[in-house]
Amino acid sequence: MSPLTALRARALAAALACALLGALPSVAPAQSGALFLLVPFGAQAVGRGEAVAADRTLGTEGIWWNPAALARLDKREAAVHHGQSVVATTDMLAFAVPSRVLGTLAAGAYVVNYGDQQATDPVSGTPIGTITNRSYLAALSYASPAGKRLNVGLSYKFLMLRFQCSGACGDVPVISGSSSALDVGAQYLLPTRTPVTVGASVRNVGPALQVKDAAQADPLPRVIQAGVNAELPVRALTAAGASLAVAADLQQAEALGGAAVGVGAVLGYRKELFLRAGYKLQSGDARGPSFGIGYHRGGLAVDFARRLGGLSAQLGEPPTFVSLRARF
Repeated sequence: MSPLTALRARALAAALACALLGALPSVAPAQSGALFLLVPFGAQAVGRGEAVAADRTLGTEGIWWNPAALARLDKREAAVHHGQSVVATTDMLAFAVPSRVLGTLAAGAYVVNYGDQQATDPVSGTPIGTITNRSYLAALSYASPAGKRLNVGLSYKFLMLRFQCSGACGDVPVISGSSSALDVGAQYLLPTRTPVTVGASVRNVGPALQVKDAAQADPLPRVIQAGVNAELPVRALTAAGASLAVAADLQQAEALGGAAVGVGAVLGYRKELFLRAGYKLQSGDARGPSFGIGYHRGGLAVDFARRLGGLSAQLGEPPTFVSLRARF
């Protein structure tokens, strides 16, 4: 390991240790600030039940789940990640640039659109304006390999929410708030004959979200996620040019009602066609199965996923995710 690589690894490992220590004490029971940070993200991750803490192939989806997944990106990646549910539409533009000397630097801009609503005069019912509700996030991630087996990474995020009305809206208030957060993560490839990777991330560590004119700030929804990913050497699949990976994750977040478990599998064919399936088990009605499909050819890739559980699916609009990416 070169002195520069060792220095990067020590710096990132120190940041990871600090964040992990800060996440261990019990957190406030009402972590209700910026709950959009808990929304599922990315077609690859959703398709396999969000069991991705140890997935080293996430690309720019790692900005959201585990920045360490960016460490061994071998090409630049530009991506658009889109999500649609009955609650909101989500979109992220992301770009990642790897370097053998400096590690991988990535950036993303994310918007959650809860839709627009017409404001009307309470007496006449005449339209007088448009109410908009949006959440925004800008993220900057850095990741680096540390030797042949360890990946480490961190992300800084600035987030903002804004509820406002354009036009003659009368007493409709403008509500806005902002905060910042840090994510840290690590992945380690075990020295086993079967490729097995373990990974962990701590997300949304930062000051509480303070909304303008609100009497109390709301803590961010801190998430601790850890899991394992194994590539199974099935002879029949290998002979046919196929591959199979399975994963399981444990996620802890007070805002989700405690612990959640995700399991998933990915069946690949010639590194071009990917079939994904997963299941998310957690409190409330967000549990349920998911599936996905991906086609990667040359430097272009398209991935699709859908969740079959939760309120959105019950109302006839299952959460749907599409990721488009180019690597060059």
